[in-house]
Amino acid sequence: MSQKSSEESDNASASTNLGSYFDSSTPTIFDEIVSSSKPDIFATVGSTSKFNMPPGTPSGNIFENDSSFEEPNEYATVNDYHRDAWIPSENTRKILRSIATTSTHGGSQHDRENLTMPGLALAEEMSDPIKEAVTYFLGEEETMNRNVSTLSDVTQDERGLRSLIKEGCYRAAVNLSGRLLAVYGQGYGKINHPSKHTPHSLQLWFTRLSLLTKLRQTEILETESTPFHNLDKPDMYFIFYPELYGTRPGSMASFAFRLLLAEIPMYYGKGKRAIDNLYAILATIKKIINNLENGLSEEGGVAKFNSDEREDSLQLWKARRSRTLVSVVNCALSTKNYILATEVLEQLLNSNEWKKGQAEILNSAIGRIYLSLGDVPAAEKKFSIVQTENPKAEHIKELVDRGLMAVAQNAFQEALKCFKTASELDPSNIMLLNNMAVCLLYTGKLEAAVDLMENMVTVQNPIKSLQEAVLLNMCTLYELHTTHSRQSKLQLLRQLNRYNGDATNIQCLKLTILQKSCVKCLEKKKKKGNR
Repeated sequence: MSQKSSEESDNASASTNLGSYFDSSTPTIFDEIVSSSKPDIFATVGSTSKFNMPPGTPSGNIFENDSSFEEPNEYATVNDYHRDAWIPSENTRKILRSIATTSTHGGSQHDRENLTMPGLALAEEMSDPIKEAVTYFLGEEETMNRNVSTLSDVTQDERGLRSLIKEGCYRAAVNLSGRLLAVYGQGYGKINHPSKHTPHSLQLWFTRLSLLTKLRQTEILETESTPFHNLDKPDMYFIFYPELYGTRPGSMASFAFRLLLAEIPMYYGKGKRAIDNLYAILATIKKIINNLENGLSEEGGVAKFNSDEREDSLQLWKARRSRTLVSVVNCALSTKNYILATEVLEQLLNSNEWKKGQAEILNSAIGRIYLSLGDVPAAEKKFSIVQTENPKAEHIKELVDRGLMAVAQNAFQEALKCFKTASELDPSNIMLLNNMAVCLLYTGKLEAAVDLMENMVTVQNPIKSLQEAVLLNMCTLYELHTTHSRQSKLQLLRQLNRYNGDATNIQCLKLTILQKSCVKCLEKKKKKGNR
């Protein structure tokens, strides 16, 4: 085999392997760079987290960069009575009815099987992987350049939790949430031990499980989320605690928490179970909407609110139905069930009178699924529908769509032109720069791709661009570019040390860190050799 053909073979092999790093979890060859490779929550329709959760968490990866699809501001004024409404199962309803008629605390008269008994599965607090890696590779002195908050730097309350999340210190936030939950008797070793619940404690759990999802701590996530089941045990409702809430109806758990728990099985490989969970939620939402349309309360009783309130509640629950369907789409994509994903998206598109921007997002999402399946004409038809009111935004979106179409047809030079023109209109867009680098690679301009990515991470926008997907791409390019890639990777580690919190998965740098036991073995061997 000639040297040229050998090189072509190597390049083809490298390109094949490289695809796994440049594909995202959404069904698009080039998609918006997100901070997690999994579908990510916090801005869920119908409920807003009081802890200002990090952007890009479970639920809505295919839409997460399109904020116009999320909850409109007008839903924030909906009364808590409507926001907290939920229809319990028949068994739970009987128990709650019994408590309401006797005004006796439920915990003293019911079996453990009717109680929700969560607890922490993590005995030790999570450490900062970036600091550990910097110490290992660069030495203690380099850690002096690290300027992020730790658990001991913030107040031990919700304000401290908000601060840690805002700085991207999600592991420290998990640690603080554990301390706060221990106050409720729900700390380590307390799974299957009875304890009282409040809206505040459940909000803490929502925060903690969301962060664990973000950090991809799937084993801990599965263990800690399981005790909540589907949030239908009697102690998840206000009526269970008459001494605290009187006869107040509704669920103490937010709709966002309910949606998160339904999705969680997707993150540990049980996508079908997650879809089943979401359809169970949709069935209840359908009952609530039917009750409201028939002049009843959400639970099916006599309505104690006026027609304006009913209309507001109806709009809220229709929005929640749409948001749940979006979650179904993401779960379907995670299981590669593209038929279900497109069917649900078409159902969404045709079921409501969307604002123009929202309809564009849905059409674009459908088009990208068609692209991933190789159906270019169908994708082109969907992309042609997408036209925005903002001329500049329209031009950028059109260029991105044209670029994606070119990529699907292996026309990388044409795709590069589209992404480059779009980038000139929006220079800070990380997705466009990343796509340009990939196109440069596939057109044989590896060095130019490396230079573009390095400029983005070190000069142009280090804070925004130091994301795992970008870093993994860069390290892959380094390995293709030179056999001496380690120093370049260590420079990226220095950037992470200066700018990022503790949430980054250090494995994206593709550096090998020996376990402490291995280090001790090497030290012993060195000592023996010195003798």
